[in-house]
Amino acid sequence: RRHKVRRVSGARQTIKTHEMKTVAIDPAALLDRMHRSSGNMHKGPKQRPCATKACLSAAAGSPITRLTPCRSMPTSSRAAALGRCIAANVSTDTPAGEEERQHDKSEVFRSTTRGTKAIQLILQEQILDAPDAATLLDIVDASLNEFGAVNAVTAVYRISRLLTSRAGRLRRRESEHIMSDARFESLIRTLESKSSELDKLGLENRKRAYHKLRVDADLRAGAALSVRLLERSKDIQGDLMDASSVEEVLLMVEEQGEVFNKVNTSTALHRIAKIATTVPDANAGAKQQSPDAVLSMARDDRFRHLLQMAKLFCKEMSVVSISNVLWALARLRCDLDEIDMLVDDLAGRAAATVHNAQPKHLATVVWAFAVLGHEPRSRLLRAIAIRVMDTADDFRAPDVVNMLWAYARWTRLAPLNSPHGLPGAKDVVKELSRVALANLADFTPYQCANLAWSLAILDADVLPRSLASILDRAASDPDGLDDTALTHTIWAIGVKGTEIDGAGGSFQTLLAEAAKRALDRGVGRTGAAGVLWACGRLRVTPREGQAGALLDCLLTVEEEGEPRGKNLQPQPLVHGLWGICQMEGVTLGQKHRDAVFSHASRLVEAGEMEARHADALRASAVGAGLDPLEMDHALTVR
Repeated sequence: RRHKVRRVSGARQTIKTHEMKTVAIDPAALLDRMHRSSGNMHKGPKQRPCATKACLSAAAGSPITRLTPCRSMPTSSRAAALGRCIAANVSTDTPAGEEERQHDKSEVFRSTTRGTKAIQLILQEQILDAPDAATLLDIVDASLNEFGAVNAVTAVYRISRLLTSRAGRLRRRESEHIMSDARFESLIRTLESKSSELDKLGLENRKRAYHKLRVDADLRAGAALSVRLLERSKDIQGDLMDASSVEEVLLMVEEQGEVFNKVNTSTALHRIAKIATTVPDANAGAKQQSPDAVLSMARDDRFRHLLQMAKLFCKEMSVVSISNVLWALARLRCDLDEIDMLVDDLAGRAAATVHNAQPKHLATVVWAFAVLGHEPRSRLLRAIAIRVMDTADDFRAPDVVNMLWAYARWTRLAPLNSPHGLPGAKDVVKELSRVALANLADFTPYQCANLAWSLAILDADVLPRSLASILDRAASDPDGLDDTALTHTIWAIGVKGTEIDGAGGSFQTLLAEAAKRALDRGVGRTGAAGVLWACGRLRVTPREGQAGALLDCLLTVEEEGEPRGKNLQPQPLVHGLWGICQMEGVTLGQKHRDAVFSHASRLVEAGEMEARHADALRASAVGAGLDPLEMDHALTVR
């Protein structure tokens, strides 16, 4: 800046003018200064309010990000003004049902990538420094392709302010000249194309600028309508959060669906899933599935219309809205074509937005895709891996468990989809395993059970003392583990543990609980086979009655009319028989021998017995107390 001094009516008056300077700024250095500036801005004179009345602010209610200027300044007031003008987030998304408000003081322009963010920050500063509308149009001419929604609305609002006199009146001739410029028309088109990314204050500033500049009547009407709809959407959001039944939400979709925005749509789906799939248990206060409510809701035309609305808004959704929608779909698990198409669209949008996701939302997205059976694409997996490496230490216990569980499920499909494994999976698993093992005290017994299974499937490196800690934590509350978590934990210890782990009290506690549930048929065939296999692998001989209970659960022949899906499959039969043959002093009784031969014959006749399974059964026959000749006869194709 430079100052000119002149005398007016005998008085000394200082007039400030601005110089536009083109300064080469390193984007990486700019972002590094942003991260350090939040708490380190030097104190200066009292900060003046932004001259543009906050050309763009942070999302409503979120804290203001202050930026350290990229060039030297006499005081910090300019930096503070710039900080108030730059939007930290240009969406109104709020996590459904979440008490904490998502924010990161170190991030601005969060809907963009890191490199684009740096460029748009530089452009924002140049726009705010423009001394007149003509100079601002020169910036538009040179860099319009790099403009984001923040830059576009700031530029239009700034032009309206620069063309307004001190008396608050528009300078007609100058405004007509500027508005007839093709560059101004291009700026308006850019702003309209990105208007869906604006927050409340951005929409209000667009409305004010259009009104002041007297642009086309349709544009003014559209800008005013956007502000009114946003206010209405806020009221709808509150009503959705207060809804206590699925019918209440669907009625709002029917009556007010035309004014729903992307946030309302994601919240409606989230609320429907939460109400339809969980009901309070009066005895234990637990959550139980309500399949009848889900089936009834899936047949409702209003629900299908809501899915279509989600597909329509998908390209505008932030990662918070995406996580809410995916969570809802994963909870509902409705077999609808609309859901399959919506999941594909959400996957594409997630790949473009997870770079700024908080750990909770990132874990929800990954978990939901795994539950829905969606095959991950390389672009999405790479984006997830980069974000995990940046924020691993911020992951809480539920987030770590959900992430590792999802990667464990995906790993089973990896040989089919990618011969070299999932992109970035090794780094993600290594980093999250480190975080998990360093914070085991924060994990519940149920989370430790899921963690053990995931680490076993992923073949992660686990120190013996860490595995012992996971086992002790899971065994501290065996009643709190469901049947799947219980058997998965025992199987995982069989995979990663040693005979020392098998001889410990924690493993014996879980084994006793599994045998107890097997008597009541609470444990499935596959679960019982996994427990027997783990005992054989760890050289553990179950106590009297435990092996029998597990064998009864595994080998009981189906009664006539029993569903086909409950038939014993070859792999559990092989695992169970191998486990028995490794136990000292345990062999099959006559009842169980007959059941083994019956299952083997049935599988052979059905064409489900592969050669590798047949060979494994022959190898285990003698150790389990079976006659090899009878086993050969049962495995012979008739």
